[in-house]
Amino acid sequence: TGRRIDPQPGPWDDCFGMPDGVDVKITWPERLELTVKSRSEWVVVYDEQDEAVCVEPQSGPPNGLNTAPRLVTPIDPLEMTTTWSWTRL
Repeated sequence: TGRRIDPQPGPWDDCFGMPDGVDVKITWPERLELTVKSRSEWVVVYDEQDEAVCVEPQSGPPNGLNTAPRLVTPIDPLEMTTTWSWTRL
């Protein structure tokens, strides 16, 4: 719908606005921690299955071509970097 609402308790298959950039940690207690960082202002989180999780920084919001279009040119390209860091616990 393009409406912004406060996050509800999961599970999620949703896009979240992150105006300060993506900085997400996923922890498997006593095993691993995954940190996902990006200057992207959007992230899709999926955790509807017990055995699966997805954290995916996005270059724009859902339906962004209609709600928040951005002109990309050779002088003003769309560039996005994401850092994935694993830590053993």
